[in-house]
Order: sequence, then structure tokens, then C-alpha cells
Amino acid sequence: MEQYTYEDEYRGQKRKLLILSGEEDTGYRVFLDAKFIGSISHEINNEKVVWKTEYNILKPIATKIGEWIENSN
Repeated sequence: MEQYTYEDEYRGQKRKLLILSGEEDTGYRVFLDAKFIGSISHEINNEKVVWKTEYNILKPIATKIGEWIENSN
């Protein structure tokens, strides 16, 4: 399991999101202030990694978080 801290700004407020990888790195759980706010996952489509989520709060930033995770490794 890997752990990441992603920082961004939401409605003028800075926030830190804690991101935890799953056992097989198929999905990542996202927390804000120790509260689960959603998860993101990826799939490879025509040799391109596509990041997605079912959680509305994460839809605007799921790709940014995913690309940030890719660049962190």
C-alpha cells in the first residue's frame, strides 16, 4: 500500500487530500480531514491511462490526481 498527499485549492481554500492505494494498485481511496470522500481508478485505453471516478466531488480533479500519482512514481 502506498500513501500520497495531494494539495490543491477548492473554493479559495487550500486543502490536502490523503490518497491511499489498494492492495493491487487498481484503485485509490481519497480522504479529506480523515473523512473518506471517494475513490479513483484507472484503466488503459489504447495505450493511454484514463482516470475515472463515480464520486461527483472528485470528477473535476480525478485526472489531475491520477497524473500526479503517475509522476510521483
